[in-house]
Amino acid sequence: MHYKTNRQNHDFQIAYFLAGSCHTPDGAYALMCDLYEDRDNAIRSFEASKLREQAKIVRAHRLINSPDEAEQLEGKADLVEIEAMKETVQRNLDAAIAERATIKKCMDRLEPLRKYAHLSLPEAHQAAQQEEWKLELMKRAENYLLSQNGIPADHFATMRLHPDFKDAILPKINSLVDLLASGNRAGMIELMLPDAEFSVPKLMAS
Repeated sequence: MHYKTNRQNHDFQIAYFLAGSCHTPDGAYALMCDLYEDRDNAIRSFEASKLREQAKIVRAHRLINSPDEAEQLEGKADLVEIEAMKETVQRNLDAAIAERATIKKCMDRLEPLRKYAHLSLPEAHQAAQQEEWKLELMKRAENYLLSQNGIPADHFATMRLHPDFKDAILPKINSLVDLLASGNRAGMIELMLPDAEFSVPKLMAS
């Protein structure tokens, strides 16, 4: 479902489709850092929006006190518009605060699992890239093999560029191809199951 209801992402989306789509705690943490910053900036910007709204109210009252009838009507229209949006603005703020809290909870759950927590955040985000991309490319290969019985040439070319192609990615592909050729789809699916030790939805439920 694509409805927003005052939020950028609902808790389910954050746990399953955003953080849950990452393959390592460090990768998920990096994504949560991005989401947290976005929601935090939105909340911090609310105060500036309130000040601009107050300025608009002051100008509206000036227009209402004008001898020009058109300006009076314009000032009244501004006040009606501000009042009409008041509840929506408050709901947006409340939703942003709730969303930020969910993201922070996710970050707190991930923190003890991070491999690169000893590094600064920029360094940690960089360090997580190789493993995160390795696992992402392997997952895409799994999806292609299971749904199309083959890996597109452009994706295979991308996998070959990864430094872990020979030692990790290719052996995984060969294992999947062998299982697929033998008709052992159950074995293939078992090989595709994510690491039970890292599940964002389970972390969020704890």
